[in-house]
Amino acid sequence: MTATRSGKVTRVDRVALTARLDAYRTTRGGTMGLVVHDLRVGRAFSWRAFTNESLSTIKVVILIACLKKCQDTGTQLSTTRRAQAARMIQSSDNAATDSLLAWVGTPAVQRAAGLLGMTNTVVRGGSAGGWWGYSTTTAADLVIVLNALASGTTVIDAGNRAYIRSLMAGVVTSQRWGVSDPPLPASLNTETKNGWGPLTGGYRLNSMGRVTGAGRDYTMAILTRSPQGFTYGKTTVNGLSTIVYQALTRPL
Repeated sequence: MTATRSGKVTRVDRVALTARLDAYRTTRGGTMGLVVHDLRVGRAFSWRAFTNESLSTIKVVILIACLKKCQDTGTQLSTTRRAQAARMIQSSDNAATDSLLAWVGTPAVQRAAGLLGMTNTVVRGGSAGGWWGYSTTTAADLVIVLNALASGTTVIDAGNRAYIRSLMAGVVTSQRWGVSDPPLPASLNTETKNGWGPLTGGYRLNSMGRVTGAGRDYTMAILTRSPQGFTYGKTTVNGLSTIVYQALTRPL
C-alpha cells in the first residue's frame, strides 16, 4: 500500500478512476460495466452497473450447487462428475455443463445463488427456462461469488472452495483474457472464469476473477456487449481490466 510521510495510507482517487474509465469508453463501442472489490481493505468500486446475460460465468454457480448437494447428502462428486467439473470450468465445456446441471437441477442452482446473496441473478435451464447461458446477472453478483470463494461462505466448506479456486486457476490459456490477462505480469496469481457468445444487441463478453500479487489482492467482474464481435470485445474487456489493475497500486 502507498503511504504518505505522515503514515496515512493514500487511496485510489475514485473520481479519477471513473474519469479514466469513462474516457476509455468513448474510444470503444458497446455497453460495459464493472465492479472491483479490494480484499486488502474490504472496499468496492462500481462503474456503470447493468444486467447482462451470464453466458459461461454461471458455471461457477452451477459447480457450487453441485458441491452443496454433495455436502448435504454426505457424498462426493463421482470421478465422472469431477472430470465434467474440470472441463466445465477450465475449458468451458458446454456438454459437461449440461450433464452437471441435469444432475443437480436448475432450482438447486437458483437456491445456491440466493444463499450466496446473488439477489439480482436469475438462473435459466431446461426447456421451460431457456438455456443456462441466458441466465442474467450483474457484476456485483459475480463479485459476491468470488468473495465467497476467497473469504468464506456457509454455502460450501473450505475444501470445496479451494477445489473451485484450483480449477479457476487452471483455466486454459486461450480463455485467460479479461480480469486475468490485461496482460498481467506472469508473477501474479489469477483465478478466472469468462463467458462469451453472440446475442442480439451485441456479442456478450463477461470476465470474472481474482488477482493476487504485486501488492494487490482483488476480485473483479466485467460485463460487456460488443456490437463489433468477439475479438473487438475482448480487447475492450482487457483494456478495462488494465485500467483497474494500474489504479490498484493504491487500495480502494
